[in-house]
Amino acid sequence: MPARNRLSLLPTILLALTSRSGVIAFNAFLTALSVISLWVMFPMIFDPASHTLELENISEYLGVIFIGYGVAIEERQSFMGIFRLYPEHKSPFQDKIDHICHEYGLCYLLLGLFMEMCVACIKIPDAIIDTDNIEDAFFSLSALLLVVTTALMIHQSWLMVRVKKDGADEAAQ
Repeated sequence: MPARNRLSLLPTILLALTSRSGVIAFNAFLTALSVISLWVMFPMIFDPASHTLELENISEYLGVIFIGYGVAIEERQSFMGIFRLYPEHKSPFQDKIDHICHEYGLCYLLLGLFMEMCVACIKIPDAIIDTDNIEDAFFSLSALLLVVTTALMIHQSWLMVRVKKDGADEAAQ
């Protein structure tokens, strides 16, 4: 009997992680991480030669995080099926959350990729692309992409809060 209790606990945990509240909690954590990273990055951008490694690490690792997170929430509907949470928990409300997650997940994926591309341009040998005098531009672009990603996370969370359980959102009423 204890094995059955553990098995029934797994769907509960998976539902919590993939729920609207779970996605909003992840967004809040990543938004806080982004704001802290921007706070650290901003002064370094004005002297990129002295802070190249730190700026590369911040941009590259956040890019990886956003790529992974973007894929995970973009495919929320698929994961719900794989975890066998659908069709039992499928509803118009869940469809709306899936739609929002799909759209924003794709944005996070692409923005994370572009952040990594900024770092890749700097890491390419100077014989191919001479970035000695334009590193600040690439790091600034990466920081701008981070700002856009942060704004999108806040907006996505706001949209998800507004979705009502009957599938309609407040803006439509």
